[in-house]
Amino acid sequence: MKPLIKLGEPTTDSEGHEWELWMRDGELRLMEDGIPVASSRPSACEVSMAQLAVSPIVRANKPLIMIAGMGLGRGAEAVMAALPRARARFIIAEPVEQIVLWNREFGPCKEMFEDDRVTVENEHVANLCRKRLGSLHAIIIRHTHARCGMNLADAQAYFQALKGGSLLAVLLARPDSRLNGTLKRAGFEISISAIPTTNKGKQTHMHTLVLARRGRFVPFAER
Repeated sequence: MKPLIKLGEPTTDSEGHEWELWMRDGELRLMEDGIPVASSRPSACEVSMAQLAVSPIVRANKPLIMIAGMGLGRGAEAVMAALPRARARFIIAEPVEQIVLWNREFGPCKEMFEDDRVTVENEHVANLCRKRLGSLHAIIIRHTHARCGMNLADAQAYFQALKGGSLLAVLLARPDSRLNGTLKRAGFEISISAIPTTNKGKQTHMHTLVLARRGRFVPFAER
């Protein structure tokens, strides 16, 4: 087995979590407190999540999508592929500035930084959503830990930021009943499905996708 190689220096975010970037045999791994949270390999579950999250708004004139966390760019890449519109706009909320720098230097999706449709904001996604009431067509969050720490205030911020009928998509490593309850209290209608993490190999590992909808879909011609 080829050795792990550390790229750059570790960084600590505002909440005290340590982030590192490693490479093995050409594959990048983003680590939070020693736990892998993103890979440079394309992910089947992120592709499925992106396609489902934007499905209600594929005909929107100027869709505006919020993506929580840059990871190693594969999630944003999947969303942009699912909504290949010249007038679409994609906001990536990444509060850890070093992760953005790593992506610019080492990331597999560097071309996104040259795309005029993409904006990167060094702020938490919930804080950005509080500034965009009723303006977003989708919010996409990938959470890799056992339990999602979303609180009711943040869930309400996501609800208020979305247009009617649009979706908050949350990808989880496993089902989280507490999150489901939080989203319902915030006003969302939710559906839950299991999606495969990869299309390769004999064993199928599944992640949980929560789709939370804000109310009735309003045709864009009526807006």
